[in-house]
Amino acid sequence: MSCGTKTLKISSFVLDFLCCVFSALSIAACSYALAVFPHSEAIRIPCILGIVLGILLFGSTIFGCIAALREDIRLNWIYVAILLALICAQITVIFAQPINFQLLANETIYNAWQQQLYSNDSMSYYEIKYHCCGKSGPLDYANSRLRVPASCYLNQNSSIATDLYTVGCNQRLATAYVIGTRYERISDWSVVGLEILTVIVGGLFAITLQNAERRRPYR
Repeated sequence: MSCGTKTLKISSFVLDFLCCVFSALSIAACSYALAVFPHSEAIRIPCILGIVLGILLFGSTIFGCIAALREDIRLNWIYVAILLALICAQITVIFAQPINFQLLANETIYNAWQQQLYSNDSMSYYEIKYHCCGKSGPLDYANSRLRVPASCYLNQNSSIATDLYTVGCNQRLATAYVIGTRYERISDWSVVGLEILTVIVGGLFAITLQNAERRRPYR
């Protein structure tokens, strides 16, 4: 085996292994999101698709590792074709079914507010963390005939009227989740980029093996 072929073999195996790791992380992240937000319409379909694609990628990269180690031309080309199909599917999901973080924020605060009507601390976590009050503002408490809690005030000091938060938690949480949108896009496109690089190296490795096979009778 030439030095170039050996380098491509090692590179292909390493990239396959990295894709395998990222697919496992994707499956874990989507599963965790579904467990934390089991009734959320905002993440259900994107996360289910993410799990399905993650499982397919995990299985195909295991296949790719075996193909690289065996130096089998046909197996390597099959793996490249499968990975190309998965890349197309992932890009489609990224554009067609992204996680709607605005809807997720609204669902989260709505559920917390519904519980607030029956208990006194369901909204406190969000109000303290995001410096907000009620769903859309302090008037939500007045309209529901509830006392504005201390969590709606800076440092939970309700004795200072000017320290009352006037922004609703829907708006604050949606703003915070915008960061989640950025991280999701970076993560998605990083995986796609890694897969494209894997396809390129895998294709070059298969071509190199083919060329070596053609030259073998003349040696």
